[in-house]
Order: sequence, then C-alpha cells, then structure tokens
Amino acid sequence: MRRIAVIGNGGCGKATLARALGKHLDIPVHEVDEVQWLAGWRRAPLDEVALILDGWAAQDSWIIDGFGPWPVIDRRMARADTIVYVDLPFRTHLWWAARRQVASVVRRRAWAGQSAPPPSRLLFRTLRRVHAMRPQLLELVSKSGRTANLVHLRSPRKQTRRLAEIPPPTATVAD
Repeated sequence: MRRIAVIGNGGCGKATLARALGKHLDIPVHEVDEVQWLAGWRRAPLDEVALILDGWAAQDSWIIDGFGPWPVIDRRMARADTIVYVDLPFRTHLWWAARRQVASVVRRRAWAGQSAPPPSRLLFRTLRRVHAMRPQLLELVSKSGRTANLVHLRSPRKQTRRLAEIPPPTATVAD
C-alpha cells in the first residue's frame, strides 16, 4: 500500500484514519479540505484545486483524504492501489459532525487550516449532499477495471480493527 485514497462523508474520522495510516506506513498525508477551502470556508477555484490534487496523485506514495472536483476523484481512484471508503450510517455522520462542530467552537480551532468551523448550515447541507451521492460513490470506488483494493468500512469498530490489521512497511536493507 503506497497510494491510498480515503473518502467518505463528513465527520466520519477520515482525517484521523488517514493520519494514523500515514504514521503507521510512513507515507505523506494530504487533506483535500486544506486546498479546496480558502479562509472563511470560501471555495477555492476548482482549476487550482484540481492542479494540486493531481500533483499529489502523481507522486509515488500518498494518502489523500477527501474528495475535490469529481473528475479529479476518478483520476485519483484510478491511480490508487487502495481505496478506503468510510461509509457509516448517516446518523453517525450527523452526530460526529455536530460533535466536532461544537468542539471546534469551544476550542476556537477548526480543521482544514481554518480558525473557525464552517457555518452549520453549510456543514449539514454538505453532509446531506454527500449522502445523496452515495450510489455514485459506491459505483466510483468499485468501477469495473479498477485494480485498487477496496476497503469498505461500514462501522467505527471496523475502522479501528482494520487499522490494527495493516502490517507496517517492510524495512529495506542497504547493501
């Protein structure tokens, strides 16, 4: 596993999982939200986002957490050797996102390089939109001809168990 795409709806622990995988496998981790959102949760220009995301995917090893523009997602999935689709029940996404939203307000620090969490209306509208896209996402990650190993996580317990099952990278001995 050297090129891992991690996708799923908001608030499901993708970033936490990606960082843990990156540390465990010693692979660089990139978060899509950090480039697709400008300060104040304004959308970055799609062409600029696409260039950055395609640049990450062109590297030899990576873990990329998140979506980005649809054509870029498809290209990333084609290049990935492993696709992790975190597909929890919608109520879990809602609960975890709401909990993260409140914690961000209390800590006065958000995610994706933002100083404050997104407006709740934007967050929950995005959660609903991504949930409605679930059939297209399932089709995308299981597309005919994909050679990537699909890891479809449907429960928080599976996330933890799956992470524990991943062997560390093998050490190479220099001659």
